[in-house]
Amino acid sequence: MIKTFSSRAGRLSPTNKNYLNLKSACLINPENKPKTNYPIVLDIGFGDAQSFVQDIIINNKFCFIGIEPYKKGFARAVEFYEIEKPENLFLYNGDAREFLEAIDYEVSFVRIHFPDPWPKKKHIKRRLISHNFLHLLGQKISKTGKIEIITDSKVYQNHIDDVLHKQKIFKQTDSFEISYEISTFHNKALRKGHQVKRYILTKA
Repeated sequence: MIKTFSSRAGRLSPTNKNYLNLKSACLINPENKPKTNYPIVLDIGFGDAQSFVQDIIINNKFCFIGIEPYKKGFARAVEFYEIEKPENLFLYNGDAREFLEAIDYEVSFVRIHFPDPWPKKKHIKRRLISHNFLHLLGQKISKTGKIEIITDSKVYQNHIDDVLHKQKIFKQTDSFEISYEISTFHNKALRKGHQVKRYILTKA
C-alpha cells in the first residue's frame, strides 16, 4: 500500500514516549466497534492534536475515532485522554485506509482536515483523496453519512475537483453537523494568505 502521509516524526519528549507506550483505554483496534450510542466520527490525520482535543470537548454528543500516523501528535491525544478521560474518544495510530478496510461497521461522519497535499506530479498516487479511497468510504459510511475535507493547497483542490467530477458515489452538500476549532495548519494557511477550501460530501 502506497503511503499517503509524509514523514513528520518530530522529536519525541520523554512525556511523548511515555504516552506512546501506555496501554491506554482509548486505544482501539479496527476489529472492535466502540461501545457508544453516539454517531461515530472518523477523524483522519488530526496532526498535533491541539484543535482536535478541543473539538472532542465541544462536540461531546459524537464519538470520535482519531486516526493519526504521526507519533508526536498521537502521543498528545493519548495524554489528553488520560488527563480528561472523555468518553467520546478513541485513538488509532496508523494508516486510515488499513483501518477502514478492517472495520465491519458503518460510521456516520468522516473528517479529513489538511491532508498531505503531495504537490509534485510524481507523487499524485500518494494523495489520500482518490477514486479508490472514495469507493472505500462509500462502503463504510452510512446512507446519510457525510465527509468533510479541508485543504489550502490549490494543487490538491484542483485534484479533488477532478476526482469528484469523475465519480458518482458522493455529491456535494453545504452543511456539516460537527464544528471545528482552527488548527495549527489552518492558522498557517491563513497567515500565508492561502484560500482554504471546504468540501462536504454525502452519498449521491
